Amino acid sequence: MASSALRWLIPVLVIVAEDAIAGTDAAVRLDSQMSSPRYLGAASCSSSSCHGGAGEQHNQFIVWSQRDYHQRASLILTNAPSARIAERLSIHDALISTRCTVCHSPLTTISPARLFDKNHPDNGISCESCHGPAEAWLRSHTRRDYTYAMRVSTGMRDLRNWYVRANACVACHQTVDTDVIAAGHPRLVFELSTQTKAQPPHWRDSDDSPVRTWLTGQAVALRELSWKMKGNGRNSDPDALAQTSALTWLLSKVTSSDRSLPSILEDADSDTLQRAADQLARHVSARTFENGYSATVLQMLTSLASEFSGSSPVPGDALFYRAKRLALACVALSETSGHPPVASAELGRILEDVSSPINFNASVFAEHLAAWRPIATKQ
Repeated sequence: MASSALRWLIPVLVIVAEDAIAGTDAAVRLDSQMSSPRYLGAASCSSSSCHGGAGEQHNQFIVWSQRDYHQRASLILTNAPSARIAERLSIHDALISTRCTVCHSPLTTISPARLFDKNHPDNGISCESCHGPAEAWLRSHTRRDYTYAMRVSTGMRDLRNWYVRANACVACHQTVDTDVIAAGHPRLVFELSTQTKAQPPHWRDSDDSPVRTWLTGQAVALRELSWKMKGNGRNSDPDALAQTSALTWLLSKVTSSDRSLPSILEDADSDTLQRAADQLARHVSARTFENGYSATVLQMLTSLASEFSGSSPVPGDALFYRAKRLALACVALSETSGHPPVASAELGRILEDVSSPINFNASVFAEHLAAWRPIATKQ
């Protein structure tokens, strides 16, 4: 179940992201919006000669349909915890409530006129939920004389670009209304890097600096949290406030350590913070990071252990989220920067420290982070 505001947020994010990256002018953008290409359904990708065959070149549909948890997202709405959440929210049926399906079964919220197969509108979060409505690009995207840029120009979402990819994911993976959380929905923390790696891949990403993926995701998450802090009583959400405070703190540390990055300031108001976070995400997604940059950032972040030892004026929930973001950053940045593997005992203890806000002990976390630091900073 997700925020009702996402019904307009998701398409807005998609339009903003695609226009920013593809560079389309206003006339083309308006024409694209007016044409409203249809969603053809996951079956349109599933033939053995396309994405439903054997081998790494043709097994994308098989991987998604058999192993990817996104395919089963709508089934979550049928389990007992979801039924209890729906009951507390006075939702008669979570499977047909747009407040729930907007994230768990997105195509069911699309106008029937834009659905090619009206009898089977969705399989959880399916191909076109991420890649965009296929009617305009399905045939052309297989042409050998088409470049990737040409495929994107016909309407396929440019998921190779980390800014676009983050925008396609963040709305459902970060923002949940306060009353939905109060009804029992898990609190969400969007981490583009670690959550991407947790998926069984049906794609091939080029080798890249982990900083680009991690930092783009952090900045986009902050932008969404900042948006939630604006108006309509949303600033009464203590969880969003704590997450915003923690992420602002983290990104202020990163951007102050590298003056070439757009700045994130801890005392900025929500409007300024929202704009700054989006600027940072755009900048990072288009930047090339030199070898060793990840190790430099990681060394700076692990040096923050001292901020968790002793008494702290930071509220406990915000302090927990600071630690959680730090721990996940250690995972994201250590994997390809010449450091010990994520499964190391030291890093395992750090992740265990932030597994629950109820059991979080800041002093213990500081000790574990400091103990890992000498290992993490070796070159």
